[in-house]
Amino acid sequence: MNIKQKLVAHATAALMLASILSPMAVVHAVTAPTTPALPTAAGVGNAGSYLNDVGTASGQAKVSAPEIIGRVIYIVLGLLGLIFLVLALYAGFGWMTAQGDPKKVDAAQATLKDAVVGMVVVVSAYALSNFIIGQLGAIAQ
Repeated sequence: MNIKQKLVAHATAALMLASILSPMAVVHAVTAPTTPALPTAAGVGNAGSYLNDVGTASGQAKVSAPEIIGRVIYIVLGLLGLIFLVLALYAGFGWMTAQGDPKKVDAAQATLKDAVVGMVVVVSAYALSNFIIGQLGAIAQ
């Protein structure tokens, strides 16, 4: 790759990263609650009540364990989707810059195929576990 191609590739990557991260930063800035000043505690024994006071004052509701697990799963699935996107872009870039070299084309196709298979496995596992948990929840009620 010459300097011009490298510059275009880096600029494109920077723009893609900025387009992914800027909406998250804006949403966080708008929705992040303000944290009140922490009360000073005379001892560690009152720490739990002080933490409850801080959580209540900040408007944060108590969250159950299933909700926390659901949020973690949602974050992990988002990260896996981002990894898939990066792998797909990497494979596509490798394929386009292969310049007809069969080894590079085969490597790019293999990377793209592996990324798609990985995403299918992740989505299938999520759908299956979501179905099973939903059925167990319906039985428990």
